[in-house]
Amino acid sequence: MRHREAFPRGLALRSRSSGGEGGFTLLELLIVIIIIVLLATLSVALLSVFFRGQGARQGAMIVTQVLAQAKQEAAKTHRYHFIVFSPPNTDGWMEIHKDDPTNSNGIYNGDYDPKTQDTDPAVPDSYTELPRNVAFETSPTWIAISPSGYCGFNAGFKEMQASSFDKVMNGPSPKPVGDIVLRVLNKPYTMCLDIDRASGKIRRNFFINDEP
Repeated sequence: MRHREAFPRGLALRSRSSGGEGGFTLLELLIVIIIIVLLATLSVALLSVFFRGQGARQGAMIVTQVLAQAKQEAAKTHRYHFIVFSPPNTDGWMEIHKDDPTNSNGIYNGDYDPKTQDTDPAVPDSYTELPRNVAFETSPTWIAISPSGYCGFNAGFKEMQASSFDKVMNGPSPKPVGDIVLRVLNKPYTMCLDIDRASGKIRRNFFINDEP
């Protein structure tokens, strides 16, 4: 005759009951949700601070790249090249042109319109736009890059000296000055660039946030 071993009923009930105690209470869930919301809010605030004025910073990087491209083209062809800038306070763009071989005078001869052919022809695929709503507040009409890398500005443009740039930027209230000043339209963000005439490179840059 077989004997079956009886399972203690009380023990089985306690096991099921103890398994149920492993979940979260409503209060604990609410606390976790509140913490997640607070962390998300803090992250959004930090990211918004980080991305403020990024358009101006990106525009400065584009200007640097276009300068480098123009220098490369001038050195490769042994001919002056020009960087033409869009009018101030409009969506910004730049275009590289090469000096007309039949009239190589180191002076840009064109109408500043990227949609038309100039006497000094444009380098193919050199038209470059700045990020949306980023404009040149201050810039030369054009910059000439010599085969040696030396750069010159259009007649009438007043180059800013490095000492003056440093004095303004290191002062108590920096203001937008420089050979090139990029501004995010309708926003208080500017990027100020100082160009080294001898090398044709950006010598210094400074970001200004004029938010009250």
